[in-house]
Amino acid sequence: MTADKLVKNPTPGLAEVLEGLKTVAECVRDIQKEKTEQVRIQMTAQVDVERIRANRDVLLDYLDRSFDERKENFRQLFARLDTAIASNNTELTGAVLDSVLKLADSSPFKALRDVAATREALNEKGKEWQF
Repeated sequence: MTADKLVKNPTPGLAEVLEGLKTVAECVRDIQKEKTEQVRIQMTAQVDVERIRANRDVLLDYLDRSFDERKENFRQLFARLDTAIASNNTELTGAVLDSVLKLADSSPFKALRDVAATREALNEKGKEWQF
């Protein structure tokens, strides 16, 4: 309804009132749809955040264990190195130093990458696995 119509006819007719009510009803439906969509988005976001937190916890636990294991392996290797040096065993000293270098060169992140690739392969739909 335009301002000109209101000036000419200050009292709206039944058709105009019904049209106005239809417009209001459509607006109310649209608002309700948007509220429902907002709730859906919030719930999806909450699920995603919880999934991220769970993955973070698994990753941190994996890294803690991996680095603890590496620390223990280094401790044992250096104890063997001390024994080899004390006994003046050059062959054993060389072998232990080689092991230290190999362990230092390896990375727990490489193993993690392998685990992620395996998980991705297992999640592929339609892939058939034979054991």
